[in-house]
Amino acid sequence: MFGVGNILNQSGFLRRCWRYGIVLAVTLIVVGSVTAQDSTGREIVKPAAKKPAEKSEKKAAKPPAKKTSEARPTTKKAAPATKLMISAPPGTLIEIDSTVKGFTGVDGNLTVLGVAAGERKLTATAEGYELWNGSFSMGTASMRFEVPMRRKPDPGKIAVTINEPGAVVIVDDHETIRPALGQPYLLTGLATGIHQVRATKTGFREWRGAVSVEPGKTASVKIELKPLIDPVMMLIEEGVFEQGNNNGDRDQRPKHQVFVAAFEISRGEITNRLYKKFVDAAGHPPPQGTGYGWHANVYPAGHDDFPVVFVSWDDAVAFCRWLSAETGNKYRLPTEAEWEKAVSTENTSDRFSSIGSVWEWCSDWYDADYYKLRDRINPQGPLTGKKAKMMGFEGATKVLRGGGFGRGQVLFRARERNHYFPNKSRFDIGFRVVREITK
Repeated sequence: MFGVGNILNQSGFLRRCWRYGIVLAVTLIVVGSVTAQDSTGREIVKPAAKKPAEKSEKKAAKPPAKKTSEARPTTKKAAPATKLMISAPPGTLIEIDSTVKGFTGVDGNLTVLGVAAGERKLTATAEGYELWNGSFSMGTASMRFEVPMRRKPDPGKIAVTINEPGAVVIVDDHETIRPALGQPYLLTGLATGIHQVRATKTGFREWRGAVSVEPGKTASVKIELKPLIDPVMMLIEEGVFEQGNNNGDRDQRPKHQVFVAAFEISRGEITNRLYKKFVDAAGHPPPQGTGYGWHANVYPAGHDDFPVVFVSWDDAVAFCRWLSAETGNKYRLPTEAEWEKAVSTENTSDRFSSIGSVWEWCSDWYDADYYKLRDRINPQGPLTGKKAKMMGFEGATKVLRGGGFGRGQVLFRARERNHYFPNKSRFDIGFRVVREITK
């Protein structure tokens, strides 16, 4: 190695470099290439130049992802599901092939997915609409089906009123109601058409009727229950008996055979209690007579079960018409032959009671010679009565039978005949009734 001084002391090298104008360049080159020295002449080792840092923009390479040994499954893209849009009234229950699919919403629609193609059965049920059963053809693409449902007819109503409290009213043998007295009871939601109605109450005759209900209308049913007022009756079988008495008064002769069809006759005379129901219901004048009478439709105290008296034949016939209408049975006065057969029949006379001493009206006109005609089959008496005079009156008369008789005198008195004017009454005349047998 050479120092700078040694180089400069060399032969005219420096002078020659200066001459050529390159002294400075050479010096710089030499200095740059010569190693620096310390004070002892030793080289000062320069540290190695640092390499420029890599740009920050370069990011460290990511480590490679670990490979897994499991293979990923291959997934095919699913085909879009078919949709069935069903339109029906809001709240309709939808069933397809007997499987419930849900209810239509407030917009009246229900979407059902995955309905297989082909003929499908659909059932739709909605309140206020008729049940719909039908089918539709489901295609391979989504579709819409509108259910052709029809509204039910507006239900009808029945307003029921009744004249007796506590009665039970049954409609079509399943709807039971108890209307309050005089207040309409409204039955709603009834199907249109004819409905059967009946009403019952202890001590009253059953009421039956039919009512027609129309859509959106109210039908009125007025039920009039009638008390059980049928008298106690006895059955008299059909048959032949001997009418009249050859040993009796002239009008009882001759004795002859008569056939009478079966009938029922009241065991006793009509009482004040029962006759009052007629007077009150029909507005009929109450019995009135000298020394005896009713006051304001009230009979004498304690006479409830006494035979009613001071009733004319006309009164008795009016009572029979009323009793028939009230009970639905056909009541009338007995014929003279029926009355006599009832009393004369074996084992009947003991049950054929007379309360008090009264004669009883029969339906026949009176003719003292009528038995001479020997009318033998259900005799009804003459077509008209002969004029008679008695007690200051004159005119045709009706037959009276019975009088007052007690045990032991029945058969003797049963043949006795009497008569009186049909529009007059007496203190000793009452009546009993016959109920016709309906075959």
